[in-house]
Formats: sequence, structure tokens, C-alpha cells
Amino acid sequence: IVLETTAVHSNCPSPQSTNADYPPPDNNATTSKLSYFLSRKQPTPPDNSIQSLQSENASLQTQLQSKQAELDSLTSRLSSIGLEKNQLQLDAAFHHEELTNVQAMNETLTQELEEMTQEKWNLWEQNRLLQEQLLEMDAVKDAKRAMEVELHTSQSSWQAEKEQMKTEHETLVQKLKFDLRVSKHKHDILSRNAAVDTSVDSSQEDDVATLQAKLEEQDETIMELQSKLLENEEKRRSMHNQIQELRGNVRVYVRTRPFLTHHDFTSGDRTEEKKECCELSSPINIHPSGTSLTILNKEKEEQLFSLDKVFAPTVSQKEVFEEVADFVQSAIDGYNVCLFSYGQTGSGKTHTMQGCGNADMRGIIPRAVELILDSLKGRSGWDFTLEASFLEIYNEELKDLLVAVPNTPWDSASTNNSTDGSDSRKALKNTNDKNKLSIKKNTDGRTYVKHLRHVPIDTTNATSGMATLENVMTCAARSRSVAFTHMNATSSRSHSVFSLHIRGTNLENGLVARGTLNLCDLAGSERLDRSNHDLSTPEGMARLKETQSINKSLSTLGDVFSALSAGSSHVPYRNSKLTYLLQDCLGGDGKALMFVNLSPTVESSFESLCSLRFAQRVNQVELGRATRDVSQGSSSGGGTTATSASPS
Repeated sequence: IVLETTAVHSNCPSPQSTNADYPPPDNNATTSKLSYFLSRKQPTPPDNSIQSLQSENASLQTQLQSKQAELDSLTSRLSSIGLEKNQLQLDAAFHHEELTNVQAMNETLTQELEEMTQEKWNLWEQNRLLQEQLLEMDAVKDAKRAMEVELHTSQSSWQAEKEQMKTEHETLVQKLKFDLRVSKHKHDILSRNAAVDTSVDSSQEDDVATLQAKLEEQDETIMELQSKLLENEEKRRSMHNQIQELRGNVRVYVRTRPFLTHHDFTSGDRTEEKKECCELSSPINIHPSGTSLTILNKEKEEQLFSLDKVFAPTVSQKEVFEEVADFVQSAIDGYNVCLFSYGQTGSGKTHTMQGCGNADMRGIIPRAVELILDSLKGRSGWDFTLEASFLEIYNEELKDLLVAVPNTPWDSASTNNSTDGSDSRKALKNTNDKNKLSIKKNTDGRTYVKHLRHVPIDTTNATSGMATLENVMTCAARSRSVAFTHMNATSSRSHSVFSLHIRGTNLENGLVARGTLNLCDLAGSERLDRSNHDLSTPEGMARLKETQSINKSLSTLGDVFSALSAGSSHVPYRNSKLTYLLQDCLGGDGKALMFVNLSPTVESSFESLCSLRFAQRVNQVELGRATRDVSQGSSSGGGTTATSASPS
């Protein structure tokens, strides 16, 4: 209170004092004033003055606080203005730099614009020159077109004259040839008449000579037409094969066997066949086009089937093989090729695949190996090795049919064994007990049969190679499971698969091509009511088990083709040993061809109709374009013979 009162007194002098007693006022020296008042003896003011001064002091304190607040506000504003000034300076510097960049960019764009403007004028000048050149070229084209019209007119006239002259020449040549033949035959007749000293009317001589000349002319025409027909058929087959290669379809051929008049018809289907053979009747009618046929169903209605090729019963083994020769030969180029025969029991599947003898009745297997051996001779710069294997699938078990072939290499996991061929079935059982066959996948994903015996085929000597093949087929025929049924005296009770493994090495660049030719003779489907097995005997029960196993595997084959046709993500290859073994050929990387064998009898018309329906469904399956198995191998020439059952 004393300090506040002292501060008031510094501004309001007492009446007892004069202005001379106070020093000059200094608003900025409050501390000096306080010291001054403390150093003097202050008079005691009245009570009411003190209250007035206190009130005034409070008012002054309020004003002081207000001024202090204003000062703080001004100070804060000054700081804010300073910050804004700094920010504006930074913004000004940034905008100045940006303006400099924009000016530089503007200068660059201006320069580019000038260059583009110059280029535009250059292009315009080039376009003008091109337009002039185009006008000149159009004039040249018009002149050329006029010359072409003139030349075409001249050529047409010349061609017409040429055709006329050619026709006249051919007519003249034909007339001269005909007159020459007539004269020749007249000379022959006169010579014969002179030899026997008889006289014949000259008009009769002319007639005989003319007829003989006409016959010769017709014979020549027939031979020429037959030659053209064969040439066109070869072109058709080649083009059809190319189309099938691009589409990747499973090719389907149908072959109807002839009536078997040389068999002893004692019962069942054979008795009916003997009767039908005598009457020369069959429910199957093959069209002249060679690609379609009709068959009578139960209602005696004709059903039409169109496939890749249809063979008549009179077609020879040689003609059948000629249709598949190109297909078989592609295995040399590194493709997986599969050809299998399908049909009911007794329809001629084994005859088609294996045939008999060494002459015209040979089947596809010996002819295919012979063709491949002949083809290898003309491939210079390559070293080829061939290996043959032969197995059967009997009641879903794999059995090696070549265990009786002596000196045969085995898979690396097994040992070399040779046995006497006279007891092949016993050798087969003993060997399979030691080294049971199993289907495996190698590191490349290729399918092979472990412990399966491979027989090398000599590629340098075709005669030696074919002799080895004959031994292989003889051994396989002795080892294969066959039995008598009421539909076939030698019915195959298993699926047989002959495989020819081909490995070719290019001696220059080291490329290695691996191909496999699989020729399958499938067991025939049959109905129990026609096979007529005696189920009361062990043999009848064995035949029943075989029939069930055969029909199951063939049904799985149909399921595989159905899944492939539908484009299913899962294809049941593993449901059967047959389809699992042939997965490489059926899975899209290989080529497949199916022979459907038919029996000509009425009794078999139902089975034939089912086979044809299955064939038509298979023919729609597209496996995709086949791929070759070609890889880079060792460049050192010579190549080594692969003796392992696993494709390396």
C-alpha cells in the first residue's frame, strides 16, 4: 500500500508542497521515484484521500494490465508478422527459382517447336515429292494394266490356238495309234491266215483288227485312269494326315474281316457265320468313298458312320499298312506314337497287328519295323538305336512276354537272366516273381515299365534286325495268354503292347531325338451270354474273371476318351494299367490311331454297332498338336545303345 501510495503521490503533489520541492517527472523511472519518496518525510494524508488514491491506483493497475496485454498482443503479432515475412521470402525465392525453370523450359520448348516446325516443313516437302512419285507410279500402273490386258488377250488367243492345236494333235496321234494297231492286227491276221493257208473275207479281217485295236485303247485308258486314281488317293491321304496333325484328333480306321470259310464251324457264332457266308449276307455295307459305312440295327434300319478310313473285307494287309505308314514313321522324328486295335473277340485284331508268316499276310508290327529299318538307311549324319519290348496286361497285371529270349539286357535294377524258350510260361512266372513289373515315371515325366526286358534290334543289317524281330514275336506268341471260347478258338485273354524305342543322335550338333512306337493288340470285348462259359468249372471261372477284367479296362479306356473329349481337368488314366501305360500317347503330347475291327456276321451286329459308336466318339477327341522329344545331348558321335527299360 505504501508503494502504491508513493506512486500516486509522485503524480499528485500535496498542497503543503510546492512544485519546486519535486524533481521533474519521469514516467519511465518508477524506481527512482520510489527511492525519492522514501528518502523524504511524507506527510500523512487524510483517510478519504487514501481511499481515493487506492481507487485510482486500482484503476491505473487495470490500465497497466490492459496496456501490458496490448503490448503482449503487439509483440505476438510482431513475431507472427516476422514469420510471415520469412515465409514470404522463402516463397518468393521458390517462385523465383520455379520461374527460372519455367523460363528455361519455355526456351527448350520454343527450340523444340522451331525444330518440329522445320521437320513439319521437311515432311510436307517429302509428302509432296511422294505424291508426285505416286502420280508417276499410277501412270506406270495404268500403262502396265493396259499392257496386261493386251497380253492377257493375246495369251487367251494364243492359249485357245494352243489348245486347239493340242486337241488336233492328240486326235491325230490317237487316230495314228489306232490305225497302227489296226494295221498291226491286220498283219497278224494275215500272217496267221498265211500260215494255215486259209482265206478270210477282208471285211472280217478289218472288223477283227478294229475290235482288237479298240480293246487295247480301252486297256490303256483304264491303266491311265487307275494311275491317276492312285495319285489322287495318295494326295488325299497326305492332305488328310496334315489336317489331322494340325487338329490333333485321334484317327480312327475301320476294318471288317471277311467270312471265315476255312474254319471248322461247330457251334455258336461259327455255325451262324457258315450259314451267312454261304448266303453272302452281312449287315455292314461299305460305301465306295472308303470313309463311310452303314450297318443294320435291331430294327433293320441303316445307321451311317463316317470315319477317317473304312477298309473293305477284301483289302490286303499291304494296303492297310500303306494307310498308316506315314503315321508309324513319325516315331523316328521323336514322337510318341500309339496304334491300337479295338473290337469284339474274333474280329481280326491280332491278324491286323501281327498277321502270320513272312509274306503278304504279315501284320502291322513286322511291316512297321521293316519300314523304320529301311528309313534309317537314308538318314546320313545320324546314329540310331532300336530296342523292342513286348508285354501283356492280364487281369490287371503286367507280364513280360520276352523272358524266354536269351542274352537280353535288363533294367539296371535287375540282373541278367536267360532261360530256355521251350518253357516260356514257367520262365515268365519265375521272372515276374523276382522282378515284378511296375509302371513308373522318370525325372522327365515319361512313363516306363520297371524291370521290363528290352531286345536290341540291329540297325546296320536289316536282315539281322528282322530275324531278331521274328524271334521276339515268336516268343511273345508262345507266352501270351490265349484260351478257347465259343466265339473264338484262340481268343486273346490279355492286352498286348509291342513297343519299339527309337533313339537317334545327330553326329554333328549332338541333338538327341527319342521316339516310341506302341502297337497294341487289345483283348476283345465279349458278352457272357455269347461266350457261354461253364461257371461250374475252375476253367469257366477263370474265363469269367478274364472277361470281367477285359471289359473293365476297355470301359476305362472309354472313360479316358470321354474325359479328353469333354476337356475335363481330371482324366482317369490310373483307373487301368492299360490307360496308365499309354498316358504319354493319349495325354496330348503324342499321336494316336485306333483300328476298329468288325465281324461281318449278323450275330455280331450289336457288338459291331457298339464299336462303331465308340469309334465315332473317339474320333471327336482332340489331343492337341503332338510334340517331339528332342534335346541337346553329347556331341561326340557314335551314340550308345540304351539297354535300360527306363527311357533316359
